[in-house]
Amino acid sequence: MSTGALSIRPVAPENWPLISGLFSDLTYEQSLTYAQAAARRIGATAEFVAVYDPQDRPIAAACIRIKKVPLLNRGIAWIAAGPLTKIIGQSEPEPALLSSVLVALRDHLNAAGHILRLRFPVQVTATEDAITHAGFSTCQRSAPYRTVLIDPGQDDDSLMRALHGKWRNPLRNALKAGIELETGPIHDLSDRFSLLYTQVQDAKGFQPDIPPEFYYGLHGPDFDHDVLIAHKDGEDIGAMTIGTSGPNATYLFGATSEAGRRLNAGHFLMWQAMLYCRNRGATCFDLGGIDADANPSVTRFKLRTGGSNKAASGPYQATPDGIGARVVTLAESLHRRLKS
Repeated sequence: MSTGALSIRPVAPENWPLISGLFSDLTYEQSLTYAQAAARRIGATAEFVAVYDPQDRPIAAACIRIKKVPLLNRGIAWIAAGPLTKIIGQSEPEPALLSSVLVALRDHLNAAGHILRLRFPVQVTATEDAITHAGFSTCQRSAPYRTVLIDPGQDDDSLMRALHGKWRNPLRNALKAGIELETGPIHDLSDRFSLLYTQVQDAKGFQPDIPPEFYYGLHGPDFDHDVLIAHKDGEDIGAMTIGTSGPNATYLFGATSEAGRRLNAGHFLMWQAMLYCRNRGATCFDLGGIDADANPSVTRFKLRTGGSNKAASGPYQATPDGIGARVVTLAESLHRRLKS
């Protein structure tokens, strides 16, 4: 299928890690490993496409999760943290080119009767002109994403200077407290992480939309899931998990026991995570989202790391003409009411 000078082609799943690996804005949400599991979880399918320029070079790519309305053969097409548009070693595409990429994706999915929704990678700045010119509008039916981004490539002194004083002092106390660090893949340490996480969850009464257990079985060529565990005197007092795809790492889950909080184990783990991401060659460490209204203390904790407060562009939506799209929207609204 062609749109102007650009063409859009399907990518076989086994070839997706090769194509997506060309882009510096690749995160775990666009990885083959995560996307296929996330699609199965909600009864959707994962499809992969690449956008090519007239010289037959890939300039963008997207993993698309498509959830169809039963019997209608059309539904919602969702691109999380995509499309990928930042070729490694190149600058972001110009607004006109980005708009053309969005038109290609819009036409590809709207032609099949699907409503297309997307939220850009937080590392990308998409201008409103490019979005509106491509026929997209702001979408209220999908959640926005705001987070804190840290450049782990800095040296220790630079990272330390960036910390807020009220964050730096607890960290220094933690570094003197004799806390030890253990790291490893989730499939080796999931039992210990789960025990600590469950204890904290029971004490605080929270429930994430997607639980940590969903990630435990994810193994693939383009997604690493590692655990950092803080322990003292033989007792695990804190842990965090980090998902990595391409050059980008994301803080996924964390838990700190009461004993760990007294020793500032959360500060210790976050600092160690920065160093861990640097040692792994990550160019960006995403602290996993912030919400000042729902969780002001966690938001303050993450902002005081000295990272950049950044909102992802979107979510946006492009809707095809016809009654089919209205039926899809009605079915979605009904499903949400029943679910709630």
